[in-house]
Amino acid sequence: MSDTLNPRRILESFGKGVRNEFAEKRYLLSFEEYLDLFLKNPRGLTRNASHYLKDAIDYFGTWDEPQGNEDTKRHYKVFERQTSRTKPAIVGQEEAHRQIYRVLEQFVRQGRVDKLILLHGPNGSSKSSTADALAVALEEYSRTDEGAVYRFNWIFPNDKIGFEGLDEALASKRIGFGDARSAALNKTSFAMLQDEEIMCKIVSEIKENPIFLLNKKDRVDLYLKALAEKGWSSDETPIHVEEGALSSKNKKIFDALLLAYQGNVERVLAHVQVERFFYSGRYRTGIATVEPQMAIDAQDRQLTMDRNLQNIPTVLQNIRLFEPVGELIDANRGFIEYADLLKRPLEAFKYLLTTIEKMSMNLASGIVDLDMIMMASANEKHLDAFKASPDWPSFKGRFELVRVPYLLSSKLERKIYEEDLRIIARSKPIGPHAVDLLARWAVLTRLRQPDPDSYDSPVRNLVKRLDPYEKLSLYDGADLSKSFSEQEKNTLKKILGELRKESQASVAYEGRFGASPREMKMLLYFAAQNPKYNSVSALAIFDELEKLVRDTSVYDYLQFEPRAGFHDVREFLKNIRMTYAAKYHREFLVALNLFDEDQYIVALRKYLKHVVAYIKREKVENDHTGRIDDPDEKMMDEMESLMGLTGDRRDMRESIVAKIASWRVENPTDELDIVKVFAHELLMIARRIYESKESYIERIINTMVMLGSEDYTKAPADILKACEETYDNLRIKFGYTKENAWDSLIFLRTSAT
Repeated sequence: MSDTLNPRRILESFGKGVRNEFAEKRYLLSFEEYLDLFLKNPRGLTRNASHYLKDAIDYFGTWDEPQGNEDTKRHYKVFERQTSRTKPAIVGQEEAHRQIYRVLEQFVRQGRVDKLILLHGPNGSSKSSTADALAVALEEYSRTDEGAVYRFNWIFPNDKIGFEGLDEALASKRIGFGDARSAALNKTSFAMLQDEEIMCKIVSEIKENPIFLLNKKDRVDLYLKALAEKGWSSDETPIHVEEGALSSKNKKIFDALLLAYQGNVERVLAHVQVERFFYSGRYRTGIATVEPQMAIDAQDRQLTMDRNLQNIPTVLQNIRLFEPVGELIDANRGFIEYADLLKRPLEAFKYLLTTIEKMSMNLASGIVDLDMIMMASANEKHLDAFKASPDWPSFKGRFELVRVPYLLSSKLERKIYEEDLRIIARSKPIGPHAVDLLARWAVLTRLRQPDPDSYDSPVRNLVKRLDPYEKLSLYDGADLSKSFSEQEKNTLKKILGELRKESQASVAYEGRFGASPREMKMLLYFAAQNPKYNSVSALAIFDELEKLVRDTSVYDYLQFEPRAGFHDVREFLKNIRMTYAAKYHREFLVALNLFDEDQYIVALRKYLKHVVAYIKREKVENDHTGRIDDPDEKMMDEMESLMGLTGDRRDMRESIVAKIASWRVENPTDELDIVKVFAHELLMIARRIYESKESYIERIINTMVMLGSEDYTKAPADILKACEETYDNLRIKFGYTKENAWDSLIFLRTSAT
């Protein structure tokens, strides 16, 4: 066995690492040591829960995404990280996250939390994932130097440890935490005693800030002096620093010790052990999740009933000590999530009205002050029902509603599935376009018909012409069809923000209804299990969607009446089939070496160069001779014929230049993306090539579909070679398996008939 794998060496290494971390992170402190830290960082160590959570979000940072109209969309990185295999990044909910951050800022400004943040939206829209991301942020931030947070315990030594400070009368009474007559060690704090030296340790369940051990006047004065010492502005003292108080249990212990020590506060604080704690959802330290249930979320129990009476100091044995328990207690100084809050009977959470208003709980032993962010989730159906109840007005002022809708961009929707795709790909390959088409279908089901009357007359008719496919193209940032002129396209892009906001005040807002990402993920797994295909191909997705759209009794959005093309789920399925047929057809031509996209991109670039010169009435440099010539009319005519452009020559070319100009406005720093901007034109070129070689292509297809049969092997050598090369190219260039390519050929022939 090598020395590095020696168990003793491993244990020694682990032990050394833990000891070093324990010392560096300062896990345990005396109260005096804590005061030293406090004086160095008075603001950091007096943050309440809202301030702490806001700082945790800030710690992970932000990034701004330009929107093309001088606006930016702020992304909070804390929500866009994949924190584990089961907690992928949240996609497309920047507005909801911005609202959450805004509410936290409000809490920080006013110095207290007075509302519950209610995330509402359709099922599977990432409400719980948002809460999870905040919980994980707290956990990770608390392990950083900036995020250090402390609570305290009471330590009482055993009779082997001496303690000076009691007068003779009290010493003779043996008040119960050490023999004063053997006071040889002259300890100033019991915080660092070893386990065998401790008779009893009493923890603070609500994890209150150790600074609360000082009375109000002293702690406020100390806070202001610490600010002045560091040259910081002496802003208004935080409310919780000024008004915070010990729990009933800790107050009783403090008073009993103060009486026993005849007012010597130093001796009382010698029993205080300050402990750094770390937030943990798993172990319910500062983080708790409440599932739908009937039980109230906090209570207390008598401490002395569950502890060995001999281990509690004599001075405390005549005091009725209670320890509060429950989710609210566990979450204090942190974060609590009420999952599906409105699924619980109203009586089960009515107590939240006074709890949120006062941020305290009335328990049998006294009032417990709370300091936490309260967040809940609810689906829209339950929220609608709750709004109709007579109790809604009472709760309305205590809830901060944050909407978390479905995504309305298929590009963003696809990102939601990425972690599941990685899992599926371990056992079955993912076919080309399959996930993109699934995302497209899902988002199409969510779109709502725009109301032309909501817009000014110049754009009213344009809005009226938008079908679901054009609207999706707008939301995706893709090019609209040729039924819109370049000017009309630009006009629609300018009102994109209005289109997004149009229905947000409505109960049936856009993004409330439609296919759930959760259901689409499950559909991906079903497609992976389909024995008919050896990959999760577009065809496997089509099969599963066919089954889904037949199940109208399960999914509400399948029951909507189609209007102007919207909510027509079967037509959407036809659309993605046609889209796939067009994409595969183009890729097939490339694989057949009849359509070299790179070659035509080069040709298109040259064409654009000459078109721009034509519009500007400028000359252009000849690539071969170096001479300055007029734009090449013959070349431009040929390209326009290939692209299927018709009409007035100048109008056609002006529309081409307008496309480029539109791209430049939205992407001022990016290189022109020929494939994206001129996708339709490239598709038309592919079709023209197909038409010119149709008989040869049909011969190849007729042979390729016989794959696996005796007739295939008997095909002429040149045709067989072309077929094999095409299958290879489809695999190498586009990722099709041979079986998937064959299935798609059959699909292509069927679609054409």
